[in-house]
Amino acid sequence: MVKKFWLNEISFTWKVLVPMLIVVLSFFILTATYTYSNTKKIQLQQLEKELSLEIQSIEKQFSNELFQKRLIAERIGEKKEVETYIQKAHTHNNVQFHNLNNSVQKLLDDAKSKSSYIDHIWITDAYGEFMIGNSGLLAEDMIGIKKRPWFTLDTKKEGVFYTKPYQDEHTKTSTISVIYPFSTNDKRLGYIGIDMALNNLLPTAKSGGITGQNIVLFSSDGHVLFDENQMWPLFKKEHIPLNISSPVSIDKGDYYVELRKVSNSDWKMGVYVPEEKVLAPLKDFQKRIIFFWLVAILILLFVIKAVMTYSMKDFNSVVDQLKQIEKGDYTKKLKIQRRDEVGRIADAAEHMGKQIHKQMEILNFQASFDMLTKLPNRSSIERRIDVGIRHCRLQNEEMTVAFIDVDNFKDVNDTHGHAYGDELLIQVGQRVQTRLSNSSYLGRFGGDEFILLLKANCEVSRQNLNEILLLFNEPFNLNGHDVYATASIGVAIYPTDSITRAGLLVKADTALYEAKKQGRNQVEFFKGEMQESFEKKMRLEAGLRTALENNEFELFYQPQLNVSLGYMASAEALIRWNHPEWGMVSPDEFIPLAESSGHIRSIGAWVIDEGIKMAKTLKQHYPRLHRIGLNVSSVQLRERNFVEQVKMAIEKYNIDPSLIELEITESVVIDRLEETIEKLSALKKLGIALALDDFGTGYSSLNYLRRLPIDRVKLDRSFIQEMDEDPKKATMVHYIIEMAHSLGLKVVAEGVETEKQMQMLNMLQVDKVQGYFYSRPITQEGLFTFVDEKYGEIQL
Repeated sequence: MVKKFWLNEISFTWKVLVPMLIVVLSFFILTATYTYSNTKKIQLQQLEKELSLEIQSIEKQFSNELFQKRLIAERIGEKKEVETYIQKAHTHNNVQFHNLNNSVQKLLDDAKSKSSYIDHIWITDAYGEFMIGNSGLLAEDMIGIKKRPWFTLDTKKEGVFYTKPYQDEHTKTSTISVIYPFSTNDKRLGYIGIDMALNNLLPTAKSGGITGQNIVLFSSDGHVLFDENQMWPLFKKEHIPLNISSPVSIDKGDYYVELRKVSNSDWKMGVYVPEEKVLAPLKDFQKRIIFFWLVAILILLFVIKAVMTYSMKDFNSVVDQLKQIEKGDYTKKLKIQRRDEVGRIADAAEHMGKQIHKQMEILNFQASFDMLTKLPNRSSIERRIDVGIRHCRLQNEEMTVAFIDVDNFKDVNDTHGHAYGDELLIQVGQRVQTRLSNSSYLGRFGGDEFILLLKANCEVSRQNLNEILLLFNEPFNLNGHDVYATASIGVAIYPTDSITRAGLLVKADTALYEAKKQGRNQVEFFKGEMQESFEKKMRLEAGLRTALENNEFELFYQPQLNVSLGYMASAEALIRWNHPEWGMVSPDEFIPLAESSGHIRSIGAWVIDEGIKMAKTLKQHYPRLHRIGLNVSSVQLRERNFVEQVKMAIEKYNIDPSLIELEITESVVIDRLEETIEKLSALKKLGIALALDDFGTGYSSLNYLRRLPIDRVKLDRSFIQEMDEDPKKATMVHYIIEMAHSLGLKVVAEGVETEKQMQMLNMLQVDKVQGYFYSRPITQEGLFTFVDEKYGEIQL
């Protein structure tokens, strides 16, 4: 039982709304985050500017206040009555507090009343004993002047100076004083002092700013002078630079801090503000953004829901239409007059129904007919054979199953192109149909094979099939070109050869193979002995797949005699297959199979590797050896990397390339002349010798013989075996040898079996001979023994 997927239970509208809600919320979160971050960034940048401006203002006001008090102290000290008062006090040891000088008293009171933030103005003698102060200031209040820190440290200073903040013994507050030392004739007579409480002076300077009470004052050596909130020990660890607003994170939170040097002193002032105080307005802004977006999302969802409801109104009709298509009704029309997406879906559904109807018609045709030739296809043929078998069984009749194969169809494709090949198949089908009766049945089985069913016995079928072969005598006109083609036909008869469809097809195919084997362009009826031959072919082809892995191949060597010198100059390597069941299999049997199945590539590569290795070994023991000949098939030569394969094998065994001779047949050359010349030239550049094998049996031509970069030609054995009895053959051999020599080519005669043939070839000045008269093909060990016994020159 298939489990239901929960998403399939949700309506389409919600499937749209939910993703859209997710998208909108994601957009909202991203926008809100960006807006908040950007606003925060702007706010903090503004804070830095305001903080810098505020500390500049505070520092300036603070410095101005100190400077004003300095001026006041200097004006008081320069007054004549003050100077007189201090000098009298210095000369009279007993200055009574009730005999105060009214003018000095009034001067001090006026100075205090006209300037803000002054707590006390006083005058002491050189020893710090209080003499006079502003109204209301008693001697008892000022008895601690000489105990103040500045008095013990700064009494030797000249000129007006500011004290470091200290704890006033009377007021118990942090106080800063402006001191005017009074001296006459380099003698210190006393001091004029102005006291100011820092907690009054600093808050006034920063009232209305963004920092509130957040100010610190400290000396150049880092000693804290003023810090109501005890923050400087925490800030001090962060190494804050001067004149720059810096973000600082401490245990109490995040702050923005700026430090500046106080003018006219060696002090430093710092202001700080909590980040949360700056960002407080952003919280309200954030709430407003969230509220706005929530309202916008609700409105948007409502609008989308309304639009989706309207849009889906006709959607069910479209769904019904698709269900009808599923049931096979492709022609129903929808009455939906809309131009939106639903309307387009409805049009698409209707169009899809029509297209499916067309495709179904095509598929039904393809299920039974070949799309190229429009003939019944393989499945139709097989069904028709089954029907024919049932009919013949009931009526006790015979039926002919014939495979018709176009000979050398691959050559048409390779030479003219696949379009020509397709056109040839079409015309073959049409031409064969012109000679068929209504009871006959022709179809394309696949590739270049056709199948013909005839309700006739063997003799009538033979006559009909021979007439079909005659149809191929006329050329086929392919795109304005006349192309000749032949056909091979293999025939099986029901019930003589088989009573099953599979059996008839196998027997007809076996007969077709025999027709091709016998030279093509003929009709072959199945015979019992064909089956054995066909089965052996199949088993040989299967055995080729593992023969190389099982080391079943072996190279034999047939020596070649240098006629003029009288010794073995070279040898040709010939492959043999030691089959585990049939023993030695002739190359004439398995080489064509290897070429058609593609196994020749790996087999040919093995031959080249083994042959080159043998050439090196033989050369080491037999220095007069010229070379070893290796046969190359057309399939090998067409490989793109064939030249590279040969080069790698030569480098592998580090052998002189001239010890190797590659032999190719005339048919290989004619097949692809220009490509063959190019590859042979590349092999020639490596230093390899080249020979044209089986010369005289193919399309012998002086033109290509002149163009090929070969070193020698090998006369086919068919010329040699008859030359001692047929004068014409002897004359042909004579002219071939002279022609080759005139072109600068050496000549090797194959198949020399008698002494008379040997003598004739010697008279005709052939260069080398090869054949049973001299030696049969022998194994590697046999070749060593042959050379050792015949010439005694082998050095093992």
